[in-house]
Amino acid sequence: MRRISIGIWLFIVLGLVRVAAGGPGSVEILFTPTVVPEAVAMKDGLKVGRLESSNAMSLVGASADRKKAYNDKVSGVTTLVIIGEDALKAVADMEFSSAVVLVNASGQTASKGRVVRVFDGPNPPADAVAVTSSSAVKDALVPGKEVSFKGRATTVVQGVVDAYR
Repeated sequence: MRRISIGIWLFIVLGLVRVAAGGPGSVEILFTPTVVPEAVAMKDGLKVGRLESSNAMSLVGASADRKKAYNDKVSGVTTLVIIGEDALKAVADMEFSSAVVLVNASGQTASKGRVVRVFDGPNPPADAVAVTSSSAVKDALVPGKEVSFKGRATTVVQGVVDAYR
């Protein structure tokens, strides 16, 4: 009986250590129908504990209550990924508490601080830093400052999740 009790305590302690160490992170992907293939590829390529997605069209012209409900929904995620300019336009006036990764979107956002832009197309902005690994992304992040990268979107998102979990 004593052996079982020690085993249970050891299980609990190890579980708490994993939680304290940050766990696997969580991601919410916001997209529009025109970028569904990119959203699916992102979902397939990320290694995170929890991954959810939402269609940004439900937020176009939405009431303040609807936008607040979405903001509350994503307040607990490690990283919010917004794919494309149209999805960004749907939430441009919203500020989020989690890290925000904007994929192929150069428009304005109300979010400040942990905003990361990634461009994986042929014409990234001149100030975008080229990255090829998630560890390079983690090393290049500057707390409280917006950063732009060029490279695979999934690699950048994974680096942001790893850095902020």
